[in-house]
Amino acid sequence: MESLLAWKDRLLEVLNTAPSWVFLVAMVLLPLGPFPVSVLFVLAGARFGALAGFCFAMLALAVNMTLGYWLARRVVRSPLERWLARRGTAVPRLAPGDELKFLLLFRIAPGMPLFLQNYILGLAEVGFGRYLAVSLLAQVPYALGFVWFGQALTESSGWKVLLTVAGLAAIVLVVSLLRSWLSRRQRVGEE
Repeated sequence: MESLLAWKDRLLEVLNTAPSWVFLVAMVLLPLGPFPVSVLFVLAGARFGALAGFCFAMLALAVNMTLGYWLARRVVRSPLERWLARRGTAVPRLAPGDELKFLLLFRIAPGMPLFLQNYILGLAEVGFGRYLAVSLLAQVPYALGFVWFGQALTESSGWKVLLTVAGLAAIVLVVSLLRSWLSRRQRVGEE
């Protein structure tokens, strides 16, 4: 475990000093696996400031989500379908009218890592345009909050750090309320 933590610290140190294009590539590729995108958002804010860090984050997210979707649809799909078929299960298909609700509920689900969201949505074969638009919009508040937090940390401004933490808590609360409202609305629609 200590070697894993040391590796993570070294990686973050390298990303903080690497050329901007290396940082951008890392922001695209690392979250394709179980690397927390929020850490990269904070680092982007600390390194580039709020505006440039947010732009970097959104560009990297767009490319990351596109790659994750493509991997799920083209590379992982067949082996996963065979694996599930041997167990008597199939990859679920969504009705076109359910895509938007599913995307919204899924993207604002708390705690699910970005890479799993990307792969599951790709496997569910939601339309790519809708997938990318909803996915990016759902990530804007988080990206903005974490990037701003990263910038606040570099400025050593206690009030900005507290304000950012309060803002992130508010985002989590609003997303939780939105998810509850959407779930209730969906249940009422099914009855």
